[in-house]
Amino acid sequence: LLPRLSAAEALEVSRVHSAAGLPLPPGGLVSTPPFRAPHHSASMAALVGGESGRARPGEVSTATCGVLFLDELGEFAPSVLDALRQPLEEGVVRVARAGGTSVQPARVLVVAAMNPCPCGMGGELACRCPPAARARYARRVSGPLLDRLDLMVRVDRPDPAALLGPAGDSSAKVAERVAKVRQLSSARGVRCNADLTGDALDEYAPLEPQSATILERALVAGRLSGRGLRRVRCVARTIRDLDDAGPTLRPADVLAAIGFRARPLVEGSHG
Repeated sequence: LLPRLSAAEALEVSRVHSAAGLPLPPGGLVSTPPFRAPHHSASMAALVGGESGRARPGEVSTATCGVLFLDELGEFAPSVLDALRQPLEEGVVRVARAGGTSVQPARVLVVAAMNPCPCGMGGELACRCPPAARARYARRVSGPLLDRLDLMVRVDRPDPAALLGPAGDSSAKVAERVAKVRQLSSARGVRCNADLTGDALDEYAPLEPQSATILERALVAGRLSGRGLRRVRCVARTIRDLDDAGPTLRPADVLAAIGFRARPLVEGSHG
């Protein structure tokens, strides 16, 4: 669904893959966004880099300009997950070693999935997990990491009628919408709306008066942190772009963006 890499991105990704010892395609340049899916037993060094005392890029860097998919998020070691906080915030990985500090790119889209409880049957009569086990499972993903995830969606068991009904939009149609929003972001001087900060955020994601009131109330109520405020505005900008690309953020755009953050990832968690 993601657009092909630009020339600069292709060079950056190819350099990282070469440093990590990954095979390069014929011609030597990676032209499509990388997709990396490390196993939940991956070590901190394998995920963020610096394995075996060397400045070797980790999974978060080899996925730069692409997708880092973390399946079974609740099974990763909490310390490993928390090592992602700085890369997600800064877009780079800094690994200090005896010979100095290595800086690798980490401009990555993190997609994660996890069960609602350890047995995977949370919310259903067949769930075997006691409340204490569900609480421990929820705590494996820290609040600061959740605060860096822009979209949180609970996926319930699908209705059989929906599975057997007409198909939704094709991947090609969705890719067209993604490309349209990326083009709008590029015109704003950023790779994607998530990169909007400071004056650029105020210029390209101005709030309508009622939208500002909604955000203020969410901050006062503790539903949003300072970091979450910026991220909600970026998501609301994308929601508006997918609709009609109007200049301001409407109340509906802001409420939808807040709603994506407000849903807990698992039973007993508070995102």
